[in-house]
Amino acid sequence: MSGNIQADGNITAAGKGQVCIPTASKNTQFRKLKNSGSNTICFDCPNTRPTWASTTYGVFLCLDCSAAHRSMGVHLTFVRSVDLDEWTQRQIDAMRIGGNDNAKKFFRKHGCTDFHTKTEKKYTSKAAVAYRAELSKMVEAEAAKRGEGSADASSSAAAGGNLFDNADATMKKSLEDEARARVDAARSNGGGTGSSSAGVLQPSAKLASQMTGAKGKLVTPTGTPAATPPASGGVKGGLLKPPSNGPKLVLRKPGTSTASSRLFKKTSTASTASRLRVNKITTPASTSSISDDAFED
Repeated sequence: MSGNIQADGNITAAGKGQVCIPTASKNTQFRKLKNSGSNTICFDCPNTRPTWASTTYGVFLCLDCSAAHRSMGVHLTFVRSVDLDEWTQRQIDAMRIGGNDNAKKFFRKHGCTDFHTKTEKKYTSKAAVAYRAELSKMVEAEAAKRGEGSADASSSAAAGGNLFDNADATMKKSLEDEARARVDAARSNGGGTGSSSAGVLQPSAKLASQMTGAKGKLVTPTGTPAATPPASGGVKGGLLKPPSNGPKLVLRKPGTSTASSRLFKKTSTASTASRLRVNKITTPASTSSISDDAFED
């Protein structure tokens, strides 16, 4: 067998060095996989009972979404029909190890929350690269258990773990390596030698006495806004000034008709009603001639 052409002349989709399994064995394995978890719903849209799949990510797809995957190219995703195409055991292992549940959980953790739009952006992201790379490693590890893989695949199989945890660890390592590479690039671009911090911006400070024309003055960095004085509370020139937009305090002289005015009105020392009038009594020469008219109230 060479490439996709078998020794008997038949064309197969198995690929170079691989063999498609019998249709009965394929259908038996897919019967269980299609009814497991979220595999009953298309990974890229809400359509139910998907009949296509991407062996690159181990996810089940509907007919419409499989066409979108084909347009992206086999370097990003390889699509097969569950019912119509031939399958190798490695491809079925990718569907068994992967599945829609693992893929959704992983993509959602790494920033992909909208599974129904921007399909190409999702499959070209860093998360997609890490996921399909780890899935490929685990598929090769399963093949090594059957005696089909290489020594490197056998060592990967011994490492164990599940797809989600392994892909998550791979993603973290990739981000750390990328950050380390950026720091190394920044240091190398600085042109300094002998110092590990060459090329990395360092904070600098200078005394005002060392700056031209700034001796004895308070110097603030360029772009610093001017200081705003605290609110005076209406006090200006040492006098209390009420706010212009607030209520005003007015002192008025109370009227004479109010009850409160009687408290402030000065009362007289003697009332006219309490005055006693006393007239001088005249005594006539003869007491006998005194009459009642001589007295006056």
